[in-house]
Amino acid sequence: MFEVKPLLGNTFYYEAFTNVGIYRLNEKSAVLIDSCDHKRMVRSLDRELGVMELEVALIINTHCHNDHICGNRYFQDKYGCRILSTKLEQGFIYKPELESSFYAAGLVNDERSNPFFGLESSEAEIITAENLPEGFETVSLPGHGFDMIGVRTPDDVLFLADSVLSQNTWESYRLPFFHNVNKSLETLEIIKNMKARLFVPSHNPPVEDISELAEYNIEKLKEKKQLTYDLCNKKSFEEIFSAIMEKEGLVLKTPKYCMYAVMVKNLIQSIIEDGLVYNELENNIMKYHHK
Repeated sequence: MFEVKPLLGNTFYYEAFTNVGIYRLNEKSAVLIDSCDHKRMVRSLDRELGVMELEVALIINTHCHNDHICGNRYFQDKYGCRILSTKLEQGFIYKPELESSFYAAGLVNDERSNPFFGLESSEAEIITAENLPEGFETVSLPGHGFDMIGVRTPDDVLFLADSVLSQNTWESYRLPFFHNVNKSLETLEIIKNMKARLFVPSHNPPVEDISELAEYNIEKLKEKKQLTYDLCNKKSFEEIFSAIMEKEGLVLKTPKYCMYAVMVKNLIQSIIEDGLVYNELENNIMKYHHK
């Protein structure tokens, strides 16, 4: 862990808590796919690139979550590199403080409890066919982020961002984050049939066959939807949330409460979209009911 490993041809990856793709454009320049999850990891990656005698010419951000853009400002300041992202993710990359407002709904507002504190602004351009390096391809992977993408290198190595999570991630977090649960399930069904020489999820070692891991993620998301549905009868959000935390064995502090609360709301929304649950106000308390 925390080292650059070769994959195929000119494609490498920095193995860390959040994997970073590296493509050698030429003898002196590299493209990064995402830019690390912690300032300490950013500097470690930069040292590894120095050993390879590479400077960063371009960063392609798969999405705006803090563990994927932490190194943007550092590399942009040091190398003057360009950054590319999708349009929806671009605003959050430029204004990272929007993430805490979105995920925490204003409940996280100080340095000690804000997981996004200290994340620096960087300037991204919107990805187009014209500004991608030759041989690169982006793949739409909606669900986990607002408009997340995967990136395929000219060596046919496909970086899948957070569309597919490792078994260890599911076991550790119990309810990992998905912005749109039903879109994530649709994306995972597509991923099962994708072809590439190698697949690199952000939180899993590279694999040649992604179908088994994709199916595991489908099963886990459906399991969480079923759990939420079972608890959604004549209960308020706080009652549902508390019951899910108890069943998952989770004891939370403020930042994690905020993140998990958003995820539970997203699960409730997914079963409302399925037509299985409806909501109505009762004495100014929103209650959820089985249809």
